[in-house]
Amino acid sequence: MQDQIGLDLDGFPLDHEFPEDYDLEEDDELDINGEPLFEDELANQVAEVKPKRKSKRTKAYMPADDKLLCECWRDVGQDPKVGAEQKASTFWIRVHHEFHERKKFAPYQMHSTRGWLSISKRWRVI
Repeated sequence: MQDQIGLDLDGFPLDHEFPEDYDLEEDDELDINGEPLFEDELANQVAEVKPKRKSKRTKAYMPADDKLLCECWRDVGQDPKVGAEQKASTFWIRVHHEFHERKKFAPYQMHSTRGWLSISKRWRVI
């Protein structure tokens, strides 16, 4: 039977011989003072300025916008083909469509990219 050699906690044999340069300091080729550390890279990524989101707000309603909105609301609301029994979203989508059709012609001739929700909210203010 072979002699069994005990093992230490790391699994090395107890009679293991370490190399002569075991306790000597190692020469690193990496200069930690000159090289950025991983933590520094993360800090720089966090510190970078993120671009601001572009605002979706449009300019304030002008009196001409309000007048056109009132005309479109009246015409869509009194349309005998459709009647008064409409869902709110359907009604305001029709007003929105009418608003954007009429804005192209005199006396308005304006540029507007307002959505139907913006128009319906403006109506509450009027």
